[in-house]
Amino acid sequence: MLTQYRLLLSCESPFPPRAEWAYRLYAVLLDLAPPGFGELAHLDTRKPLRQHLRLRADGSLLWTVNLLGDVGEAALSGPLERLKCIPLDAQTTLRVRDLRLRRVRDLEDLLALAQAEPSVHRLLFCTPTAFKSQKRYQTRPTARLVLQSLSRSWNACVPAPPLLEEEGKALDELAADLLLRDPQLRDRSYFLKGSTIPGCTGSILLENRLEGDRRLRTDALLLFSEFSGVGIKTALGMGGVERRPG
Repeated sequence: MLTQYRLLLSCESPFPPRAEWAYRLYAVLLDLAPPGFGELAHLDTRKPLRQHLRLRADGSLLWTVNLLGDVGEAALSGPLERLKCIPLDAQTTLRVRDLRLRRVRDLEDLLALAQAEPSVHRLLFCTPTAFKSQKRYQTRPTARLVLQSLSRSWNACVPAPPLLEEEGKALDELAADLLLRDPQLRDRSYFLKGSTIPGCTGSILLENRLEGDRRLRTDALLLFSEFSGVGIKTALGMGGVERRPG
């Protein structure tokens, strides 16, 4: 199951809000969860939680929390639905003004949604997004980096058959038929634990030119991006994605 909570927050603070507050909100989520969930959330092989914080023009904050699989749903759905007030520190309090919920029950549901959507996808990177390849940061998305990130996220988090089993050269071939165009990107770093991580925000358009089952499954993965995020450190606030039809 994929579950997305979108919490509209008001902010009481002498400090201007930042997207990096998502790291502190991650700690809040771990405190709300039952014992043992934090250890599971930190495992390299399975991350049931993704979240990011977006600043809106009217001064409010939109906190998106994605629970991937039944473990995250069981641990955090109740606490999130009861959440009213979030004291970040002695001077900063966030209050929940509205909560909206979206669920995709299983792979069949996701494939049905993909079947009804066009195969042109605009991915909006709402928070700083970066990738790591050969131990180096990559600050610009490519079709292959996006596909690889989404495929690994699905395989790690969702108890279902892989959407794309291909790796290596086969993944290169898939990416070659996923045309990236109209990049509207700008540099944007993310400050985390005293370090600066280079990345970007903005959007890209991905046109899926694959055929048959591969086309459908790739479209489904791109729909999944709204739940999984893209790139590195998506549990800590980076790589937040909104997807729109192209």
